[in-house]
Amino acid sequence: MFKLLIFVLIAITLILLSLFIDGFMRLYKQEKEDKKNIVRDGMDGYLDQTFGIGPVKIFKTMFDADGNLNYLVYLPQYEWFKTPTYKWYEVYATKNGGFQHTEIEG
Repeated sequence: MFKLLIFVLIAITLILLSLFIDGFMRLYKQEKEDKKNIVRDGMDGYLDQTFGIGPVKIFKTMFDADGNLNYLVYLPQYEWFKTPTYKWYEVYATKNGGFQHTEIEG
């Protein structure tokens, strides 16, 4: 009788654990989809539109002589078993309210 009770408790525990993991994975996938569908404004939106969501990192924020905001950003490129190489870009605001970027040779 005691062995049957232990078997039933283990079965119930495994079922509840599988339901918890399934719900957790659904929540993770939903958050990932929601993150993809976020539309951002300004410089973040320009970087998402140009380079994709996430891979570009802002390194430094600067002001030029006219008082406009410039950003120094980098894009890491990974290869198997090698250290990443970085491409550097300067992103700056234009007079019409948009943004432009130029690659910095280094």
